[in-house]
Amino acid sequence: MKKIILISTLLITAISPSLFAKKGFGADLTVSLGAGIGFFHGDTNKYPNGGFEFGVYLKPNYYFEFSALSFGLSLEVGYQRDAFAYKNEKLKGDSTFDSLALGFIPKIDVLFLSIGFGGGVKLPLGGNSSFIDVYGGKRLEKYGYSELKENFGNVLIIPYIKASVDFMLLPNIALGIYAAYDIPVMKYPSDNYNQSANTNVTFSSFDIGGQITLRF
Repeated sequence: MKKIILISTLLITAISPSLFAKKGFGADLTVSLGAGIGFFHGDTNKYPNGGFEFGVYLKPNYYFEFSALSFGLSLEVGYQRDAFAYKNEKLKGDSTFDSLALGFIPKIDVLFLSIGFGGGVKLPLGGNSSFIDVYGGKRLEKYGYSELKENFGNVLIIPYIKASVDFMLLPNIALGIYAAYDIPVMKYPSDNYNQSANTNVTFSSFDIGGQITLRF
């Protein structure tokens, strides 16, 4: 057993610098799948609920190599679908947005781990709102860019912060987890099911999920 542990340790020590240390320019392609839990501030009629989200990102980066780790400066540009979901005793509803995401995520690579933290903005280009009431009735409202501005205001921006941890499986493949918080700078439209509802509602979302990354 001691020999096996010793050999494994030597192998990891020998291969880890060549597999996981990075230096210079590169790029990552990341696909993420997760859930967004919506929060609606200023409206006691909406309780947090979860909705499906996903994204595809290209991340150009530059790494500085040090003795025990690599430090990377990484941009992220991609497509993101976010969900801001809620529920109450009458219905379940959500608003989803299809956005162009632009962010900056510095990273530290240590052996098998790549740890990132940063943020950016998402620029919604379209989306929809859906409602399901307790009687089974459904309604879907689809938005193009002009409809988004009519319903959510002229300022269509979703700032976000994000943290991620990736586990390196092969020299160019990683599996990881992420957590993010979205804080839209957008007004939320009045509730069609409750016209007397507060129209000064703000909303946000806590996102968590998994991701797979190809590194080049």
